[in-house]
Amino acid sequence: MSNDISNYNNWLDAWNDFYEKEKELVELDPNAALVSSVDAESNPNARVILIKDVSNNGFVFYTNYQSQKGKELFHNNKGHLTWYSRAQKVSIRVQGEVQKIDDSISDNYFASRDRSAQISASISKQSETVESREVLDAEFKKFANENEGKVIKRPQNWGGIIIIPRRVEIWSSQLDYKTRLHDRIVFTLSNDQWTKSRLYP
Repeated sequence: MSNDISNYNNWLDAWNDFYEKEKELVELDPNAALVSSVDAESNPNARVILIKDVSNNGFVFYTNYQSQKGKELFHNNKGHLTWYSRAQKVSIRVQGEVQKIDDSISDNYFASRDRSAQISASISKQSETVESREVLDAEFKKFANENEGKVIKRPQNWGGIIIIPRRVEIWSSQLDYKTRLHDRIVFTLSNDQWTKSRLYP
């Protein structure tokens, strides 16, 4: 039998346990997750991001606010995040409200990034069409040369987004995979109170 996820009394403890173990099992990007949104025409979109912080407040990642994902997430201020561990046979799904994080936190994180990443964030018109790879590389080189020896400040259209959970579901497969009787435990927020329930697989 796999770990009994019904023993968790809150979603954050479950996340911390599985993510800490994931960092030992997976060398590259154990914090990779899928963020989903819906555009103005109700078309769904999903893309992989890197989770940078998780607390009782929610899940934080960074992006260009004017990118497709940024525009869609702030269109209705709702988002969905899916984290999956193949090694642990566990997934965590999060539905919630979307907000920008405090500018000072985004500033500090941007300052900690590699300089090349700072330049990329500064020049990228994320999700817009670019004529060629050569144009992109030339813009990068031009910005780097113009700002050599200077502190690169965070672009105002780039920063952190937090998904504040309203529903968190934890899925865990059984060792006897043939039965498909996997465990699903969901935590739901209502009237400022979290409740826990089990779902049919």
